[in-house]
Amino acid sequence: MPGNQQAAMASQVGKLLAQGAVDQQAFAHAVDAVVHRWGDEVYSVLLHTAVHLEFGKRAARRHYEAVIAHWQRLCSDTGRGVDFRVALLDYFLTINKRIKNPKIIEIKIFEQTRQETETDDLTRLYNYRYFRKAIELEVCRSQRYHAPLSLVLFDADNFKFYNDANGHMAGNKALKKLAGIIRRAVREVDVVARFGGEEFAVLLPETNKQGAFTIADRICRSVEQARFACAKAQPNGRFSISGGVATLHVDADDSTSLIKKADQALYQAKARGKNQVALYVDELREYERVRTAIMGQLDCGRGMNIPVLLQDISQGGMLFSCEQLLPMAGQCELSFPLAGEDRQVRCKVKVRRVEEQASDRHYSIGASIVQMQPKDARALQRFIRALADLNLEPVKREVERDSV
Repeated sequence: MPGNQQAAMASQVGKLLAQGAVDQQAFAHAVDAVVHRWGDEVYSVLLHTAVHLEFGKRAARRHYEAVIAHWQRLCSDTGRGVDFRVALLDYFLTINKRIKNPKIIEIKIFEQTRQETETDDLTRLYNYRYFRKAIELEVCRSQRYHAPLSLVLFDADNFKFYNDANGHMAGNKALKKLAGIIRRAVREVDVVARFGGEEFAVLLPETNKQGAFTIADRICRSVEQARFACAKAQPNGRFSISGGVATLHVDADDSTSLIKKADQALYQAKARGKNQVALYVDELREYERVRTAIMGQLDCGRGMNIPVLLQDISQGGMLFSCEQLLPMAGQCELSFPLAGEDRQVRCKVKVRRVEEQASDRHYSIGASIVQMQPKDARALQRFIRALADLNLEPVKREVERDSV
């Protein structure tokens, strides 16, 4: 069950127990209503909240039904209304004997303590501890039901500069505002956590890679348009964030790898100019490219401008041909037009592979994108998505990842 649903269910069960229960029929109906909404996991949460014992759903339901029967006998034997919590404790002390030395604690205090251990003090989002527990549960659920699961990591751009220029109090206010923007942009079932410092994590159950990118990019644009104090003094003239997206079963097979891949994508977004979202793409595994036939211009400095033909392209790199031999690891400025755009898209590329085409005396160049302005990166993403929607054949090509 997604983290926010789990928390909402636990809160509802806690309120149900805190009210006290003497009327057996009314209490049973109330529990049935909660189970109808959330499922049999309610029984596990109810027992854990009341007596701090861990049971699976089936075992918890069996114990709950046994407690109800025991409660009825107690009421009949004593001739008075016995509280459900008393019957529950007596059952585990004298019949099932799971508890030897019970410690009684106010449920409201227990719930408050639980929330404090799971919530970040500043932003009121989930903390890193809760996030790690939630991602493990969601990965297990995704693997069991073959459901998509995506992770987005966000990081505030130039935040040290913001703190140094405006003070830590202003920095804390900015983080609280940023947390609110992220929280309001996602669904109730999504898990939003403060990952650490100025970094945030958004866990998106039932969300594929493209869907996660759409959500992350919308959050990025919302932050860009929001008013943050003293934002104009930032290096890029605004308060902004960068994001990285990775998806289970596509980029990673476990929680640790999923976090690592999202972090690598975040690093790429930073390297390409910040204020943007990057998808993790492993070129040796699934580099999502589309075939093209676009004439571009390569500026290698010192007046060396070379016409090139882009043969396929992706958000991380491209393959093009030209008549000029380029040095390995050399960096050049590439500009090219895209359908639907009224300007040239520009990016800095690094040469990764050079192959001579003996048949026509051209060179086939594999290059990776190492820097790109956010507006150009978004234009390229739109172009690739548009071609992908036409069901064009994807290209898989081995190009080393950039290490900048």
